[in-house]
Amino acid sequence: MYPGPLFPDPDKLQSGLIFLSECNHSLMELFKATLWIYKSACVKTIQLLGKNWAIIFAPFAYSVILSLAALLLGPFWLIGGVLLWIVTAACASSGLYLIENVIRTGRGTINDFKNGFIVYLGEILTVGFILWIPMMLLSQVARTQEGALLVLGIKILLYVILNAVPELIYQSRLSGLALLSGSYQFIVENWVEWLLPNLLIAAAGYLLAGLLFGLTLWMPYFVQFFIATAAFGLFLTFLMLFRGVLFGELNGTTRRSRLYRYRANASQ
Repeated sequence: MYPGPLFPDPDKLQSGLIFLSECNHSLMELFKATLWIYKSACVKTIQLLGKNWAIIFAPFAYSVILSLAALLLGPFWLIGGVLLWIVTAACASSGLYLIENVIRTGRGTINDFKNGFIVYLGEILTVGFILWIPMMLLSQVARTQEGALLVLGIKILLYVILNAVPELIYQSRLSGLALLSGSYQFIVENWVEWLLPNLLIAAAGYLLAGLLFGLTLWMPYFVQFFIATAAFGLFLTFLMLFRGVLFGELNGTTRRSRLYRYRANASQ
């Protein structure tokens, strides 16, 4: 039987090459559009941080509150542990409310810091309770080496799929289980655009922390403490502001719509 032509049809080959060229062009445009979003989010974050530099000391204030709470509630065992968790959730609520106001209005105030302790307290406690139940069950599995590895894998998976819960708390009207499912849906749709910059910022923070430690090692302790506190607050504030701005850019949009926005901006 005749095996067919030894060389491919030139028309089909040309069509395939054109298709590959168009795909490569679209991917490159999508890559540029994503970088454009990162740049816009980074510029806005720096602008907000410059206008609200004082909030970099909010994490230190929360650490003082938590330290005092742990000191006072420690002797009360189980009840003290529950109350300490409530105080921790209240500090997280205040932090999210502070970040929300900086992003939404461009200004974070001391009143936002004080009033925020109860704004999202219910949502944070609800999410914590929902996750506490399976974590308690998993702790029984972690008694063996294989079980510990399984639990570690599950924790990493939960960290990934629930990574956008903080932003959903103050940028959506979801609560309870809807927050968890909303985060899962967001990560599924934007896992590359969301997780990549978060990992890069975390890696940069880790490297800078080591560098900062080496530079301040010879300084007096109180100077080291002040620099470390300010640097940690600056890093955490930048990270949370960037996440909030980036979430606002990605949530409710598609890669196609972001590509159209990039093309419209590039044509101006």
